[in-house]
Amino acid sequence: MIWLLFLLNQTIEFYADPVVFRSKFIIEDTVNHTRRTETIYYLEMNCAVPYHQLRYETIDDQNVARAVLFFDLHNLDRPDSLLDTLHLQFAIQSFEQAAREQTQFITQFGMHVPAGNFDIVLRIQSGERTGTVRKTIAIEPGKYHISDILVASGIYPDTTQDYLRKGNIVVVPHPSHSFNDQYRNIFLYYELYDIEPDSGEFSISYRILNQAGDTIREISQKMKRLFNSLAVNAGISINELPAGEYRLTVELPDSPATWTYVKSTDFSIVRSTVVDTAVSYANMPYYEKIEYFLTGKEYKKFQKLPPEGKKIYLDRFWSDHDYPAIAERFDYATRHYQEGNKAGWQTDRGRIYIKCGAPDEIEKSFIEVKESKPYETWTYFNGWEFIFSDIRGTQEYLLVWTNFAGERPQPTLYRYLPESIRRDIQ
Repeated sequence: MIWLLFLLNQTIEFYADPVVFRSKFIIEDTVNHTRRTETIYYLEMNCAVPYHQLRYETIDDQNVARAVLFFDLHNLDRPDSLLDTLHLQFAIQSFEQAAREQTQFITQFGMHVPAGNFDIVLRIQSGERTGTVRKTIAIEPGKYHISDILVASGIYPDTTQDYLRKGNIVVVPHPSHSFNDQYRNIFLYYELYDIEPDSGEFSISYRILNQAGDTIREISQKMKRLFNSLAVNAGISINELPAGEYRLTVELPDSPATWTYVKSTDFSIVRSTVVDTAVSYANMPYYEKIEYFLTGKEYKKFQKLPPEGKKIYLDRFWSDHDYPAIAERFDYATRHYQEGNKAGWQTDRGRIYIKCGAPDEIEKSFIEVKESKPYETWTYFNGWEFIFSDIRGTQEYLLVWTNFAGERPQPTLYRYLPESIRRDIQ
């Protein structure tokens, strides 16, 4: 079964963070017996797509989003370009869990490039929805004694050979560089080059500057000069910083004056105390699926509204309803009440589950007696009751009787119920 979910807004908002690392390789001429060292740069692209920006399909009881990422790298110094296409697939257990955890899907890929100036265009497509991000970078050899800073949401020991690994650690990129109350630390990964190995130490200074350029936090980290190049990772607490825009600078004050061992990156902090705390469910699955909660007349009026009117109506509707709980009901109905080619949320049992939630008691009978067919009775402790019957013997349960005001009984189908039940409901 495939269930397609169409979202109202057709623009995908996503993030991209290009990070440049430096590497050297040796070219050996075996004929002339010469060797020379060449420098090349590795451009790593880190992309993040918030889960609710994608279009989903329900396949085999999983919520799956497929997307295509188009990558265009253009060299501004000479007529060179690189085009590539990545086919992506993501899955979530439930939309309620994804909303609670603020799930983002991370994609990381890269390529070797020479020094120079580049224009980068990334375009993502999921169903009918598309989004574009454009970046420019300048790779200047004199500024790459230290790599760019990879801003991350977490750094962990690598125990699963994760593709986000750097050596023996996993570095989870945070391409938006925006941190809300969910995050207590900002993590960094970068590389140092051209170090003179010895038995000594050197000090790395981290400074956080506010928008006025004032240093509001400074910490240091000691490193040993063991190798020509070093990979460095660090975590800095941002829990007490107020909302705002910041710059993080990495400096090696004791490095030779001819080197540029200084790099910086910008980030922002968003606090719930200074932003609108109202939750918007626009663009999320089920956002427009409100038919089950309206009368027929109300739903017809909704359908006739212009796009902006529908948006206002939906925002008001979900401000009065528990979206995460209803989304979870849709998920459950899809997984448990599929009948033939009909999606679980479209069946009678699925519809009632979504409207009323899980019943407090379910009574099932699979025995056919005379004309009666297998049936299920759903009872809610508030007094609601529903009786479904598989009148065709095809595992398709139709709603036959209910005392719920928002649904209609079907007296012509009563004859498929046992006589004892017919007496009770007539």
